[in-house]
Amino acid sequence: MQQKVFEKLFENYLQNTISEAEQQKLMKMIQQGNHDDFVKEKIRVLLNENENAELLDKQKGDDILTYILSQSSAPKVIPINDNKKSYRRSGRTIVAIAAAITILFAIRTAFVYENTPDPVKTNQEKTEKVSSVLAFNGKQLIRLPDGSTIILNDKSSITYDQNDFDKETREVTLSGEAYFDIKRNEKKPFIVHTGKVSTRVLGTAFNINAYDTSDNIEVTVERGKVQVGDTKKIYGVITPNQQIKVNKNTLDFEQNNTKIETVITWKSNYLILDDLNMEDAVAMISQKYKVSILLGNDKIKKCRITASFLNEEDLDHVLKVVCSVIETTYHYNQNNAIVLEGKGCE
Repeated sequence: MQQKVFEKLFENYLQNTISEAEQQKLMKMIQQGNHDDFVKEKIRVLLNENENAELLDKQKGDDILTYILSQSSAPKVIPINDNKKSYRRSGRTIVAIAAAITILFAIRTAFVYENTPDPVKTNQEKTEKVSSVLAFNGKQLIRLPDGSTIILNDKSSITYDQNDFDKETREVTLSGEAYFDIKRNEKKPFIVHTGKVSTRVLGTAFNINAYDTSDNIEVTVERGKVQVGDTKKIYGVITPNQQIKVNKNTLDFEQNNTKIETVITWKSNYLILDDLNMEDAVAMISQKYKVSILLGNDKIKKCRITASFLNEEDLDHVLKVVCSVIETTYHYNQNNAIVLEGKGCE
């Protein structure tokens, strides 16, 4: 029901038939992030229709972002230009994609100040100074300023102070579950806070499960070394396929051997193409969906793509998104293999 309401409001917005009250409702629904797949697909369709592509140009992206980020309660109107112009799929298309991405991912942090409790500051101080804390909620891929990445599981959140991050240390706070792939920096340790427990690394890959519904915090290592402890003592240093489990209430802990593949089964449902060339990207897609994918020419191999599919999207959806990004098309050949065709990249 909510999906149909959102689709109707979004369509009315594009057609410039939306009221101010409906527009307010649409922006709130966009902020919640429950309809990203629909918005992404709509963007893809619009970009394939030259006469409508201007509906999502950079100015409109900036207007929407300004609307979301605004703390003012005064109603705002985001104008739509009725004069539709046609243009080649070149720089303007890239601008439209950038604007769309800005909308989809900036909304994750748009209301951090309101949603991040700060018992130390008074209400007056909160209104005078905007928080520098960034918050990310729900399953997604997070790229940190130091080049590290975090894959956030469902019903989880990550926060960090963008003013202090990567100065002397790199510190984040986790609620829920996440997989960390941390860039090595011996001078600036990476620290994950989960309640009273802290996980400290220099550069490694590991998983932390710290859901509120569980009495335990579980830290499991895939690569490198991880130190787990609290403010008073170190529980232990673990290496690949080892886990430390800490009771949140008593801080009692135990260290065991385990299989990291079992722990991160949740992550296997995700398809994350993180700045890959197309040769590596199609290999990952082929493996996940058990299909054969061929590239029409060597220049397509040189194209690079960054995309995240975290909602068990079907193969057709993934191929449409990939092809829209690198400006290719796909079809099935007589052997039922998928073939990507296009001019490719230099």
